[in-house]
Amino acid sequence: MGLRTVRRAAAALGVAALLGSGALGAPGAQGAAMASMPTAAASTSTPSIDAGEQCTPGDRVLVSGASYLVDRLGLEAAWTLSRGQGVTVAVVDSGVEAGNAHLSGALVPGASTFGDGTAPADDDLFGHGTAIAGLIAARRVEGSGVVGIAPEARIMPVRAFEAAPEDGQSSRDIAGPSAASVTAGIRWAADHGAQIINVSLSDDQSADLYAGAVSYAHARGALVIASAGNRNTANANRPDPEHFYPGELTGALAVSAVLKDGTWDPDSSYSGAHVDIAAPGQSMPSAYISGGDCVFNGDSASSSYATAVISGAAALVAARYPDETPDQWAFRLLQSAMRVAPTEPTDTVGWGEVRPAEALALVDDGTLPGPPSPAHPAGEPEPEVTRTISIEPDADPLDPARAIVGWALGGAATISAIMLLLARGRARSTAM
Repeated sequence: MGLRTVRRAAAALGVAALLGSGALGAPGAQGAAMASMPTAAASTSTPSIDAGEQCTPGDRVLVSGASYLVDRLGLEAAWTLSRGQGVTVAVVDSGVEAGNAHLSGALVPGASTFGDGTAPADDDLFGHGTAIAGLIAARRVEGSGVVGIAPEARIMPVRAFEAAPEDGQSSRDIAGPSAASVTAGIRWAADHGAQIINVSLSDDQSADLYAGAVSYAHARGALVIASAGNRNTANANRPDPEHFYPGELTGALAVSAVLKDGTWDPDSSYSGAHVDIAAPGQSMPSAYISGGDCVFNGDSASSSYATAVISGAAALVAARYPDETPDQWAFRLLQSAMRVAPTEPTDTVGWGEVRPAEALALVDDGTLPGPPSPAHPAGEPEPEVTRTISIEPDADPLDPARAIVGWALGGAATISAIMLLLARGRARSTAM
């Protein structure tokens, strides 16, 4: 085991112990979660990795079973229309392990935005960024059922942190995420050609920093997709956050997670008006820093992984419709999502659970119920017509006809009377 692998194993196992996570066990059991904890510059919902017996750094395992996401999301149909070719998805996270078999040939140059910026972006001591990248764009590998939502998209690793420190631990010991490093990552990705920017975390502070970064990315043709927050890994000693940055901001999508069967779990996720859309976040098969596979979050739904699913779906849409705007890509995802009420979002799943094939086939003519179309803005309301009220009785539309009939009947009566008088006059003349 080389030095780089030893460092990675120590970091991942150490963080698992720090966070008090349960054992991962076999693939398909409990996996990575989200933990809410303060850092030096922000209070974020950030990921925790739990390394267990079969999902450990340095122990390459392939999950042979087919990913349930393919059937659940109708990906075979979607892939006949788009596979994400030509689209770059930035993963603002803990780095991406370039040595994973599923990501061979998938990475484009990235950057680090924490510390002095010299940490390699294509390294991942923690594992979360690699898992996110795999869900978005994993290539098929013989012997493995893992495949990304957009298996021909490119991944841009933007390493904004190394790991998530324990509550109260100094960020000098472990470089955790901060609003400064995450927003710098968003801006860097937008400057370097990313069309989709995945941010699998949420923060309830630093509104101005996040708003500036999202606006900057949007102006450069990029769609920011972020976590709507995980309740089950939040700090129980803190009240529920009132804000979820960057997901709740204009120009971004906030993603909630559902279980394998599509059920929203209140023990796993936050709800609120900030939620835009949902995707599966339980039992997620993806790439791991071992070089092989792991199945994450077997017992709960994580919005980290749901966010990656939406980013993959967005990459499919952006590849098929390169001339559309980020707002139009987002509209396709929201409008086509599976929901009960077509005209109203909910606080739990927003506009519904993503359906990539339907998003790709959507025809936007401005008449569809649901979210407003950016290509067909609602028209100005018509001015109210001024009405004049008259106290005169309404004219009877049959009056002219009645006049004609009356005239005709009157004339006929007159003629009849004249003829009767003439007849009587003749009768008198004959009698004389």
